[in-house]
Amino acid sequence: MRKVFLKSVIIIFVTLLLTATVWSSENNRCVRNVYGKIVCPPQDVTCLVNSFSNVIACSPPNGGIVMNATGEMLCGPGKCMVPAFGQAFCSALQGGSVTIDSKGEPVCTGECVPASASACSLP
Repeated sequence: MRKVFLKSVIIIFVTLLLTATVWSSENNRCVRNVYGKIVCPPQDVTCLVNSFSNVIACSPPNGGIVMNATGEMLCGPGKCMVPAFGQAFCSALQGGSVTIDSKGEPVCTGECVPASASACSLP
């Protein structure tokens, strides 16, 4: 009897732990502005909140989003980045990667394209 009870407690504990982990990872994808608006994007979309204007903007599916020094949110078809003192770049391929080489130049999957505000969506 005691073994059955202990086994039931363990199963319930593991189930609760897994449920909390799934809820937590999904909840961490959500963003909230100071007015309390919450946006929980689909798994392949990333959203940011502009701390100056409280506008929430989101990347295209499997795309990238960055915020430049003036607080403007810029997006592209692939991952994006802003080099130090430079223009924001993104991979031209959906889901593509971007990095900076040893000379400070962007290197992208496919080719690099400038990030743009028009590529972002407002939820």
